[in-house]
Amino acid sequence: MDIAYIHKGLITGWRSACEQVAAEKAYLGLVSLPPFDPERALPNRMIARNWPMYCALDEGRVVGWVDIIPNEVPECAHRGTLGMGLLASHRGRGLGSRLLEAALGHAPESGLTKVELAVYTSNVSAISLFLKFGFTEAGMWRDYRRLDGVTYDALLMERFLV
Repeated sequence: MDIAYIHKGLITGWRSACEQVAAEKAYLGLVSLPPFDPERALPNRMIARNWPMYCALDEGRVVGWVDIIPNEVPECAHRGTLGMGLLASHRGRGLGSRLLEAALGHAPESGLTKVELAVYTSNVSAISLFLKFGFTEAGMWRDYRRLDGVTYDALLMERFLV
């Protein structure tokens, strides 16, 4: 398994991985994604600005990703929001740790000094991973999402990089 910085050749695979994780309805904010335009996809902006975005690859196939998107408000540009996902078939193999290590190592190059995230409280393995990487609890959004009759709370986490 390899960890690689996003590039144009990975965008379609990244999108496929996002669709698969979203379809699980348990980890991402969206359960289906908007129409796909490879030229306008998020990775293009990440590449152009050298923002942290890495993919986990299994024999060249994207099986996971992580991104840290800096806040575009100038006074808040020191803060970035982390998002990530792994295909179910590749969880529990240490790829989440490797992805986080790459993105957090890259983040200061983008001027980031703080990384923030929201994770569903039901996602115990992700919370454990974030705690392992030095994230701390910063708050809670109760009744964050309602889907299929289930209410989800989101734990807010943060990590200062300096």
